[in-house]
Amino acid sequence: MSLLSFAQAVQSTSFFTALRGSWYVYPIVMSSHLAGIALFGGSILATDLRLLGVAMRRRPAADVVNQLRPLKYIGLAVVVTCGLLMLGSKAEEYYYNAFFRAKMTVLALIVVHAVVFRRSVYAQAAGFDRAGRIPGRAKIAAALSLGLWTSMVICGRGIGYIEPPLDKIHAHRATSKPTLTAQRLQSPR
Repeated sequence: MSLLSFAQAVQSTSFFTALRGSWYVYPIVMSSHLAGIALFGGSILATDLRLLGVAMRRRPAADVVNQLRPLKYIGLAVVVTCGLLMLGSKAEEYYYNAFFRAKMTVLALIVVHAVVFRRSVYAQAAGFDRAGRIPGRAKIAAALSLGLWTSMVICGRGIGYIEPPLDKIHAHRATSKPTLTAQRLQSPR
């Protein structure tokens, strides 16, 4: 089974067809995804700015890192849940979307960043406070994090600006409710 066939099969399920066709639920999922990004991203931004020494310099780095961790987990849970719901609902459209592919690539780099720096930086914030300075590796981690998350937001925002190639959207769509994007493209302008 090809990736495209898998995407078509997923979005054709009754659950994702109903979600995609809902005038109320799908926008709530999208809005919740953005709210989760704000919570998660805001927590990451505050942590990274503290490690760079740009903000909250009087607060211990360990306090900023550790106190924001629960908010990051909540935001991450909302982002992932809503993101998977949106992906399943429009899997075929996202298959063709260059910004979505770029976003998934950036996401993979973010996971690598987390694996590389979790123990050596983010779990060592109390040691930075005892030393009285933030080491270079922590500043590099924070700068890379800011760059990666900025790229993620840009790619995510770009997803909405690439229309799916209607000539490639297969006939199975005729039996399911069209997406709002397809409805917009088919209606007279």
